[in-house]
Amino acid sequence: MNNPWLNIPISDYESHMALPTVDQSSMTADEFSRVLSQFTPESVAVIGCAGGNGFDAIPSSTRRVVGVDINPGYVARARERYEERILNLEFHVADVQADLLAFDPVDLIFASLVFEYVSLAETLENLSRVCRPGGRLVALLQQPSETMTSLTPSPYRSIQSLSQLMRLIPPSEFTGHAESAGFALESGRIVTIRAGKSFAVQVYCRKS
Repeated sequence: MNNPWLNIPISDYESHMALPTVDQSSMTADEFSRVLSQFTPESVAVIGCAGGNGFDAIPSSTRRVVGVDINPGYVARARERYEERILNLEFHVADVQADLLAFDPVDLIFASLVFEYVSLAETLENLSRVCRPGGRLVALLQQPSETMTSLTPSPYRSIQSLSQLMRLIPPSEFTGHAESAGFALESGRIVTIRAGKSFAVQVYCRKS
C-alpha cells in the first residue's frame, strides 16, 4: 500500500495543522522549544520534520541538526527554509519504520505525531540506533477524546487519506515498546490545546 503521507502536499498539511480546529502546529513548536531549553542538546534529530516547524527555536549551541521525513517534498521545503540559517543541518528522506537511518547518533530525538502512523517496534528499534546512550527520545502522542474524532475534519481533502493509517497509541503501550528498544521512561505529562485535544508528552532516556 502506498503510504498516504506521500500524497499530501506540504501546503495542505501546514494549512490543516494551523486551522483553529486543529491548532497543533504551535503546540509542536512550543514543546520542541521547551525540550531544547530543558536538555540543551549539542545534536538533535526531528523525526517527521515536515517543513521545519519549530526549527526557529533551535539555538546556536545545538551544533548538529537532522531532519527526517518520508515525504521528499516536505524535506525540500524544510531545506529551502533553513539550510542557510542553521549550521550543520542535514536532511534524510526515510521511512523510519523500514529504513535504516543513515546519520550518526544524536543527543535528542524529537517526534511529534509520528508514532500514530508507524509500526512501533520497528520504528523504536531504528531510533534506538541513532540515539546515543544517555540521550533522550521525546514523543508526543495524541490521546483519545470522547467528543472529537481522532482525525479532525479538514477542508483539505488529501488529509482524510490518513484515516486508513492512523492509530492512537496509549502511553503504556508505547512505553512497553520503548523499553524493549532500550529506552527508559523519565517523565510523562498531558498537554491540552485550545482546540480541545490532549497529547501525552513522553520523555525517555536511552539506556547505556
